[in-house]
Amino acid sequence: MFIINWLTNLNPKMNKLLLAFLIIACASCKNKKERDERKGPVLDSVSNVIEVPKDLKEISDLTFVSDSLVAAIEDEKGILYFFDLSSKKIVREFVFADDGDYEDLAQKGDTMYVVKANGTIYEIAKFMSEHPQVTYYKTPLKSKHDVEGLAYDAKNNRLLLSVKEKNLDKNHDEKEFKSIYQFTLKDMKFHEEPAIKIYLKDIEAQFKGDELLEASKDFLKAIGNKNLNEVIKPSALAFHPKTGQLYVLSSINKFILVLNADGSFSSVKRFNGAEFIQPEGIAFNAKNELYISNEGRNKKGNIVKLID
Repeated sequence: MFIINWLTNLNPKMNKLLLAFLIIACASCKNKKERDERKGPVLDSVSNVIEVPKDLKEISDLTFVSDSLVAAIEDEKGILYFFDLSSKKIVREFVFADDGDYEDLAQKGDTMYVVKANGTIYEIAKFMSEHPQVTYYKTPLKSKHDVEGLAYDAKNNRLLLSVKEKNLDKNHDEKEFKSIYQFTLKDMKFHEEPAIKIYLKDIEAQFKGDELLEASKDFLKAIGNKNLNEVIKPSALAFHPKTGQLYVLSSINKFILVLNADGSFSSVKRFNGAEFIQPEGIAFNAKNELYISNEGRNKKGNIVKLID
């Protein structure tokens, strides 16, 4: 009431200016609310941050074996860990290879696959049994390509491998797109032609107009550099159990690139928070709930549940 009375005492020109200002301010608040509603996954609550034991401080990926049990690896030892989310304890360990840089996991039935940064794939058959059988497969990928993503594509009976740095073919400019390759399980064959290409232009198109206000300055600067290596470094892959979409976790700029089942671009989901120390792993449970694992650096590693 005070504001209305105050406005009536002003001259008509000033009155119109102030009314216009209030209308713009209200519209801005509405736009901000709408932008907030469009934001990507956010933390459900602090109770959804699960710290992992010292042995998993460098946790690089996880996959759900049951609702409360996850299989996990860390990037220094060839050990498959079984971690109970309820008790927050490692309940079992299986040594499948010598020490090395192990980056991602994928499960097909009773077989677990692990990828090394140099592109070697380890197959752990009957991984829940007392004596799992381990076989490994070399690929043309090397450490310079830095393979960090692995996912089982049930629809096509294949493994998908994403590179963090260089594409396999030097004629494929990683500043323009990053490659995701396939390893078909029917013939255990690696295919050198990219199965999926991640394009900078698709990501850039998501941050126009109002969307720029939601992106970090570092992210926008990276996009402005027109260098895909400064925008996205895939650190893990996972398929959404319900939609069949492929989720690509980026270790920089803290976002998830969502691709449709055919590999085409769908959306970008951003997330923030001190809990995301170094996002390295991504997984869905049977309830379609999304989890991200983080290497600890100078803190404890953790597993974070998100609302998707």
